[in-house]
Amino acid sequence: MDEKEKDAALINDVAEQNEEEAASDDTKGLDYLIKLSYSCTDRSDLSYREKRNLLFSLYSYRCLFDLKELKRLSKTLVKYGCSFYTADETAKNFEHVYEVKDKNGNTAYKFDAGSPLWAHKVKSGEISGENATLPEKLTLYEMPCACVSLNTATAELKAMWFVYFPYVFLMGAPVEHDLYDSLKAKIHTPEVFAAVNSARYGDNICCTAAELNGEDPLVADWYRPFVEWKCEKNEKGISRETAKYQRALALGDYSYALSGTEKLLDSFPDDEEILLLNISARMSMAPSADFETRVKLLSDNYRIINEAFKNPLKKYNYFLYYRALTRLGMNDPEGAEADFKACLEADPKFEPALMMLKGIENAKNGNLKS
Repeated sequence: MDEKEKDAALINDVAEQNEEEAASDDTKGLDYLIKLSYSCTDRSDLSYREKRNLLFSLYSYRCLFDLKELKRLSKTLVKYGCSFYTADETAKNFEHVYEVKDKNGNTAYKFDAGSPLWAHKVKSGEISGENATLPEKLTLYEMPCACVSLNTATAELKAMWFVYFPYVFLMGAPVEHDLYDSLKAKIHTPEVFAAVNSARYGDNICCTAAELNGEDPLVADWYRPFVEWKCEKNEKGISRETAKYQRALALGDYSYALSGTEKLLDSFPDDEEILLLNISARMSMAPSADFETRVKLLSDNYRIINEAFKNPLKKYNYFLYYRALTRLGMNDPEGAEADFKACLEADPKFEPALMMLKGIENAKNGNLKS
């Protein structure tokens, strides 16, 4: 393997190691946004210079939050002359050089455009052409506008920028009103809102418009249209956000459905659809849980359902049905049977209860025969 091939292997190994470390990072949402922006920029129809300027701006933005990005080596940033690396140990004699290792312990020294080592290599001719000039950094408003305007920009990329753009407000950056309005026009759309609602990085956005009242005015203005959109209900009285947790439950992601509906119940404590989803998620988790967890899940359900019965319920039968299932899980078949029968007293055609009673009857007959 010649030196060029060794260098290529080293950067691949280091980049892979960086990705593994970033996966457990507490800023992984922001990391994902930047990584996605790198990828879309790389694949776009911008010129080399435009890509380099945008990539360097994204990199600089990420470095505002912590120093971890400085110690990662990105293949995309190297490709466009934003970052560089060398295996030469003399690089350590320069400031702003960062030691990076791959999973095998091999060491490289990473430095960026504008650093003393970069300037030294430009002067010596080792770095030339466009990479020998400093990239032009975009403002904190120009940068996201450029990203969402890329010909390769996806709904996911726009959704991620929707979620994380308010960081710019919280940094106190001077507001560029024309660019702010332009950015809103590009990503305040039903397509992007749907992508935000389906992505877990958007779960921390508040549940109701009223919760925005204490926020920074710009943050409130940014998020309000989405919050109002996700709270809109369909003909069955189910909001878009509630429907997200219905899908999660149907797909077997019970823990996510449980945590999501618990958050919603803080804002909508009287919403029967959300409460039933919450109960159903807990019920679905119980069979595979360890004994202690199972007892807690069933006990919580029993308490929550009995508390709900203190108020008139439109879906009274469903609450009775889930209490019956809970009682079965708590080894109380007589109580479960009584609740299933009560379901039929309210609605003789309530199929879930009919099927469960039939199963109980078959079990009794089987025991008698044996």
